[in-house]
Amino acid sequence: MPEELRLSLVVGLIAFAGVLGWVWRVRTGRAKAIDRGELIDLKRLQATKSGLPVVAFGRRVTFLQFSSETCSTCKQTARLFDELEQTAEDVLHIEVDITNRLDLAKKFHVIQTPTTLVLDHTGRVTSRIGGAPKQSTIDQQLGSFAI
Repeated sequence: MPEELRLSLVVGLIAFAGVLGWVWRVRTGRAKAIDRGELIDLKRLQATKSGLPVVAFGRRVTFLQFSSETCSTCKQTARLFDELEQTAEDVLHIEVDITNRLDLAKKFHVIQTPTTLVLDHTGRVTSRIGGAPKQSTIDQQLGSFAI
């Protein structure tokens, strides 16, 4: 294979990888609205908070975060949602470790962690955030749930 062709292929692959990385970076952390989202069953989810089972959703919004043991940004995301929960009493954050819950990963199509489902007060999924959410995304999601 001629050296010019090899060099062109390498440069093309690097450019392609750069474009893919840019697209991924732009899309991650943003909310994707979901029409007629699924109603979450808390019993099936088996989520706990402070050692007790979660039996109700937030009065305004619930952030259901799927995490894994090896995810470094999951801890930061959980901390962000926990701080939000402390300042807004009508917001609930539920974190579920899907490391050993592959049934949930499959059911909710979790291909990256963190993945956060935004739920209304009835537990219906209204949007989905892939990756660590941006502050503007959280503010936007909270604003869509006016009481």
